Amino acid sequence: MRPRSQSIQLNLPLPAADYRIYVSAARKLRRVMGQKAPDTLALVRFSLQGRDVTGIADDYLDSIRWPQAAGRMVSLRRPAKSARRIPHIAVRGPRAEGTLPLPAGRSRPPADLSRN
Repeated sequence: MRPRSQSIQLNLPLPAADYRIYVSAARKLRRVMGQKAPDTLALVRFSLQGRDVTGIADDYLDSIRWPQAAGRMVSLRRPAKSARRIPHIAVRGPRAEGTLPLPAGRSRPPADLSRN
């Protein structure tokens, strides 16, 4: 029995208009790179390889104009352990009794943006 190849062969129908974009890109690269320029198939392969799961999924959501509020792949990621812990930041200075503490990292009111 032959060992399995690390490559998978796809027969992918590509609309002619999309294929012409790759042909034109290969032609432009040939003007710049000469004999070292990739052919059309190499450009198609290049655009498909080396992608990450989240990038592909989010690119698709962008292409179909999926609303940001409905969620993205990045929002499904679990934060790294170090990012899950929020460090305790002590707020210095007297507080009036009965007031709520400032959110973490906020020790003074926001700057007045009208001065800029």
